[in-house]
Amino acid sequence: MSAGISVPEAVDLLGVDVTPFGTYGQAIQCVGDTMASGQKSFWVAINPQKVYRAWHDPDLRAILHRADVGICDGVGVSLAAKILHGTMIPRCTGCDLFFKLIAEAAKKCWKVFLLGGSGESNRLASERLCQTYPGLQIVGRRDGFFTDPGEVVRQINESGAQMLFVAMGTPAQEKWIADHMDEIHANFFMGVGGTFDVAAGVSKRAPKLFRRTGLEFLYQLITQPYRWRRQIVYIPFMLRVFHSKLLGETATKRRTCA
Repeated sequence: MSAGISVPEAVDLLGVDVTPFGTYGQAIQCVGDTMASGQKSFWVAINPQKVYRAWHDPDLRAILHRADVGICDGVGVSLAAKILHGTMIPRCTGCDLFFKLIAEAAKKCWKVFLLGGSGESNRLASERLCQTYPGLQIVGRRDGFFTDPGEVVRQINESGAQMLFVAMGTPAQEKWIADHMDEIHANFFMGVGGTFDVAAGVSKRAPKLFRRTGLEFLYQLITQPYRWRRQIVYIPFMLRVFHSKLLGETATKRRTCA
């Protein structure tokens, strides 16, 4: 962690830190400062599903504690912060931040590596991103189907990548980053879930109306009802939020970004 790079005070949300960036620009500035410092920084997207998983997965909980920044990825996290701390955290979704960081990488000549997804999704995402953002340097890519992580680490390091985006789903992507971050020479690490599928055009995002109102989870429930278990965690999540509020279990702590 570099002392010269500061971010808003992190909010302790049911045992998981969430960094309340006011705007995407503020988050991007923090990443820019990190890149300029030459330090390493591990960012995670925090949503109710991930908080719920962390309650039941001690390894994931430890990894989230290790992360340098946890962005507010879901409307449930925003509402929980309002209930517990009196202030609603603006959403900073992992998908939107990924595309904004890719645009910034094209401007600043940051070298990018895409790890994860299927072979086709990874390839199409790389091609489309380079077409959309002229000057973007995707110096390496690798799908998520491999057996030798050491070989992948060598490939990343030999590429000279400064930014590593990992699309393996939670908790696999966070665990992979945590396990190999010390060996990798990149500066910025972030798990991005199914974002490569979106970039590749394989998967469509919710319409803007749903995104603007934070109701993407409702759109997913309507269009992908077979994934209802993913959405049902909102019930125990919000129950614990109200329980913690009644017991007065709220806290905040200062965080610095690297």
